Amino acid sequence: MSGWDKLVSAALLGTDRRPPNADDLPDAIRRALATTTATATTSATATATTSDPVRLLLDAAALETTYRRAGRPALKGLTPIAPAPGEDRPLVRPAAANRLAMMLGGQQATVLGEWLRVVLDRGWGVPPEFLPALADFARGRTEYRALVAAVADRRAKWLANLNPDWRFLALHTTSEQEDDWTHGTPNQRRAWLIRTREQDPAAAREALLDVWPSEPAVVRADFLALLANGLSKDDEEFAERALDDRASDVRRTAASLLARIPGSAYSARMAARAQACLTFQPKKVRVTLPRRLDESMQRDGIIAKPRQAMGEKAWWLRQILAAAPLTTYDVKIADAEVTGFDQALFFEALADATVRERDPEWARALLKTKVAGARLIAILPPEEWGTAIGKRGDLAQVVGGLPVPWPDGLAVAMLDLLDQATPDHGWARLASVVSQAVPAGVLDHPITRRPIDEEQTWRRRLIETLTFRREMYEELS
Repeated sequence: MSGWDKLVSAALLGTDRRPPNADDLPDAIRRALATTTATATTSATATATTSDPVRLLLDAAALETTYRRAGRPALKGLTPIAPAPGEDRPLVRPAAANRLAMMLGGQQATVLGEWLRVVLDRGWGVPPEFLPALADFARGRTEYRALVAAVADRRAKWLANLNPDWRFLALHTTSEQEDDWTHGTPNQRRAWLIRTREQDPAAAREALLDVWPSEPAVVRADFLALLANGLSKDDEEFAERALDDRASDVRRTAASLLARIPGSAYSARMAARAQACLTFQPKKVRVTLPRRLDESMQRDGIIAKPRQAMGEKAWWLRQILAAAPLTTYDVKIADAEVTGFDQALFFEALADATVRERDPEWARALLKTKVAGARLIAILPPEEWGTAIGKRGDLAQVVGGLPVPWPDGLAVAMLDLLDQATPDHGWARLASVVSQAVPAGVLDHPITRRPIDEEQTWRRRLIETLTFRREMYEELS
């Protein structure tokens, strides 16, 4: 057993059971221990001597650790890391930096994304000492990555090259390298395609076409999905060809793109399939399930086996109804009785199509069917949200799916409701949603000035979050 192992054993068992033994430590450490002991013995304020085994153990461990570190030879031939680029923007004031430290430390961490957005919107810079912690924070939280890369700005690529765990930062940076697409890393190539698609959709599509046969399936599916930005009729031919890809993920991605292109041949095929299964009568829709799943349906992305608890044919029809364009139906179908098929599934499929096409008229109609409330309300103009929400049951579930920040009117209505709420735990979920969604102009609502009953945990947390956010905006003004 080495000298270090004996020290570890004494620490684990306790110095009463196993007194520390320094005999097997290097001579230099034993001499230093003797000097330390002599100094402690002659000191007027000494609290330990050689008779104090705890002091001996700790001193020996500290000296051994330092000895080991100092004994390593210096590395040679290393190139110093180049300094990071500077920051052009003014740094946030100390109070705002302190609040950032609090959030990175776990206090009100859910507000961090909003803090970053406000910093960017108002032209502030983040003190450089916080950037590594922000990169670590975003590493496991993909929704924060673009924000962290944006506040890091010119330092994002420098950080990405410094630590493999931070490579995602390079995805959102602007590169001046023209060969990123042909010779870059996967992240650099993806970033190049995103950037080029924003600037010149046709050039991005042609670049992807050039390399398409040589890319792995996972890359083909990923890169194809990026064409959703700037999608147009010009992309139809490419996406239609991708329906014949050997990889199922690529085929599903292609089908998703084609369903979003108005007037595509894919949409026409899906509309024909839907119409073949539906018979429209006054105030009634009679449904006939598909008889079989043919090759053309599978090519268009219809999945054979149900992902939900339903029959196979019902599953095929649900996919067809969701993929067909809304022009296949009359909006009055939302008031009709559905026979031959589960009515809730029928309207859920139409809700999928409504969300894809972002059609407010269809959203208003389907909201009357009591399905898919939150995602349909989000399609309406914000001034209609309050009225639509008032007709729903679970407020927390409905408003939780709305984009934030909310309109002032909705925010005030929800805070007024919570202000008058009874002191029970049934409001906790709604309060949690409201605390993050209230816009800056409503953060000084009267509820924040009410006395807090410590037993009402949800009310205390709501007020703390609203106050925290209000102070955050003041510091970044």
